Amino acid sequence: MPKLRQPETLEKLALKQTPVWLCHMIELSIPIMLNLTRTDNEEAAKFLRAIAFELRDEFDHCIPAHLYDEMGKELIVQISNLIERFKQALDVRPLMSKFLTQVNVAITLSEVLLSRKMRVLKIEDLPKIMRHIFCTKLDYIKGLRCLSLGSMSGGWKTREMESTIVKGLSTMRNLKALTLNYDCTDTILLALIESCPNLEYVDFSSSKYITNDSIDILVRLEKLKVVLLSRTQVTLSGIINLLVNGRNLVDIGRYDDLGICLEYIDQEYPEIGFLKLQKFETRSAKTRHIQLLAEFCPDMQHVSIFHNLFLMDLMALVAINNLTELSLLSCDFFADQVRELLQVKGCNLTHLHLEHVDQIDKNALTCMSQYCPDLKTLSLYNCVMIPFTSIYNRRYTIPPFMNLERLVFVCDSLSHHLEFILATALRIRFIQLGMQTYTNDETFERIFTTNPLQCLEDIRIIHSEDLTIETAYRLVNNCPNLSLLNEIECWQKVKEYEIVQLRQMIKERNYAVHTAPLRKYAQE
Repeated sequence: MPKLRQPETLEKLALKQTPVWLCHMIELSIPIMLNLTRTDNEEAAKFLRAIAFELRDEFDHCIPAHLYDEMGKELIVQISNLIERFKQALDVRPLMSKFLTQVNVAITLSEVLLSRKMRVLKIEDLPKIMRHIFCTKLDYIKGLRCLSLGSMSGGWKTREMESTIVKGLSTMRNLKALTLNYDCTDTILLALIESCPNLEYVDFSSSKYITNDSIDILVRLEKLKVVLLSRTQVTLSGIINLLVNGRNLVDIGRYDDLGICLEYIDQEYPEIGFLKLQKFETRSAKTRHIQLLAEFCPDMQHVSIFHNLFLMDLMALVAINNLTELSLLSCDFFADQVRELLQVKGCNLTHLHLEHVDQIDKNALTCMSQYCPDLKTLSLYNCVMIPFTSIYNRRYTIPPFMNLERLVFVCDSLSHHLEFILATALRIRFIQLGMQTYTNDETFERIFTTNPLQCLEDIRIIHSEDLTIETAYRLVNNCPNLSLLNEIECWQKVKEYEIVQLRQMIKERNYAVHTAPLRKYAQE
C-alpha cells in the first residue's frame, strides 16, 4: 500500500494562502482604481504605487528569507490564474478599459516579489505580460544568487536592453549564476566584473556580440567555473584563451573542437601543469585527444563522446582515473570494446548513457551489471537490442544492478531485456520507458514476482499498446513509496472512465499518488 497523503503543515498552508490573500487585495483595489481612472490618471497611478510599496514592505517583513522563493512561485501561479479569469470575463468592447485596469493592478501588485530576500529568479517562468516589469526593476532584488534572463529580446534589441541589464546587475553582489542568451555584450561583462565578483556560472549562448575579445574580460572573473558560449562569435583561439587563463573552469559545455584545443595547448603552453576541467563533451574526439584529456585534466569525471571507429580507440578512456559519468554515442558494445572498457573502468561509474549502441543482448546487460556495481543511473536510447546470442550460465559475482536507482529505457526491444533489469534492480526509484518499448501486464507480473519495487517513487510509461488498468492498480497498491504514475492516458487499452475510477479510488483511500499529466502536476 502506498503512503497516505498527510495533512499539510501550517507553513505550507500559509505559503499557499498568502498569494490568495494578495489576489483578494487586487480584486478589492480594482473598483477604486476604476473610479480614480475616470477622474485623474495620475492620482490613480500614485494610489496604486502606494499600495504596492506598502504590500512589498509587509511581505518583506513577515516572510522568512528561506521561504520567499517558494512563496514567489505560488504568487506567480495565482496572479496568472487571476489574469486568465479577467480575460475570460472580457466579451464586449466597452469592457476593454476595465480589463486593462484589472491587468495593470495585478501586474503592479506582483512587485511584492521585488525583495532583497529573493534568491532565484527565472524570467522565462514568468507570464509574458509580467516579464517587462521584472526586467526593468532588477536593482530591487539585491539578494539574488541565481538569475536567468532567458532570451530577453532574442537579439533584436540588444543595445536598448543593455543599460537596463547593467543597472540591475549593479546591486547583485551575491550573484553566483547568470543566464543571458542572445543579448550579452562586453559592456555587460565589464559590469559583472565590477558588481558580481562571486559569479561561478554563466550562460551566454547565442549572443552575437560575444567574441574572442570578450574572453579577456571573462577570465577576470576569478571564481568562474562554468562558461557556456555555444552559437556565439567565439572561435577556436578564444576557447584556447579561456582554457589557459580561466584556471578554475570545470565545464565549458559541448564544444566539438575541444580536443583540438588540448592539442594546441600541449604544443604552445608546455608550462601549464593541468586544467581543472571535469566535463568533456564533443562529437569529434580522437584517440590523441583522450590521451591529452587524461594528462591535462586529472579531475575529469564526465565524458560524452561520439565514437568514430577510424579516429578513436575507446580503450584510451582507461587512462582517465576519476571517470564516473560516461556517455557513448554510436558504437558496438562488443566490436568496439565497450565491454572491455567497462571491465576496467566500470568500478568507478555511477552514470552510464548509451545512445545508438548496437549488439546489446542479455550478455551485454549482464556485463554492465557486473562490471559497474555502483551504477545508479542507466540510460539506453535507441540502442539495438538483439535476442540472446548465447545463454549466460555463469553465476553472478554480485547481485545485478544492486545499486541502480534511475532507468531510462527508450529502445525498440522485446520485454525480456527490460525484465532482466527491473527484476534485479531492487533499489530502483525512477523508471521512464519510451514509446517503442514493448510492455504488457504479463511483463510487470513477472517483474513483481522477483522485485516488488518497494523503492519505486516515479514511473513514466510514455506509450503502450498492451498495458491495461490492472497494471496501474498493481503499481499503486504494491509500491509503498510511489508518488508519481504518469502518462496513463497514453496506454491504448486504458479507457477514460477507468482512469477516472482509479483517481477516485486514490482520492477515497487518501493515497499520496499523483496520476495527473506532468504539466498539470507541475502547476499543482
